[in-house]
Amino acid sequence: MADQKITIDVLTLDSVQCAACGYMMESIAALPTDVQEMIEYKEWSIKNKDSVAKFIELKGRVLPTICIEGDLVFESIIPQYEELIDEMAKRAPSEAMKERILSLRDVGFEFDKLQDNLAKAGSGLSTRVDSERK
Repeated sequence: MADQKITIDVLTLDSVQCAACGYMMESIAALPTDVQEMIEYKEWSIKNKDSVAKFIELKGRVLPTICIEGDLVFESIIPQYEELIDEMAKRAPSEAMKERILSLRDVGFEFDKLQDNLAKAGSGLSTRVDSERK
């Protein structure tokens, strides 16, 4: 289970200049450390050529959107903590991970590592038309 992760893609206009997009990224980045260990996420700013391709691949319709395991889950709706947990649990790759995620349902957001987690996800780094994700 250690190497199984839930993939979360956040489709944005730009999490630095768009408030709603920033809140979407922060909702993922503020998840507790125990949840962070079970997920892999990144921002896909529509200002970037690679991100346009991701938007099309995921069949995005609106910005911002949180996709969990390729499913458009939160389209222009900034989720509450419990909603995020429930949707991740539905898409967990194993029953053990699902139970572990649900056991963290009452923990709530942790904002003390927010900036570190945003940096880890590359939030705000690929917002220029000529930029490339690495």
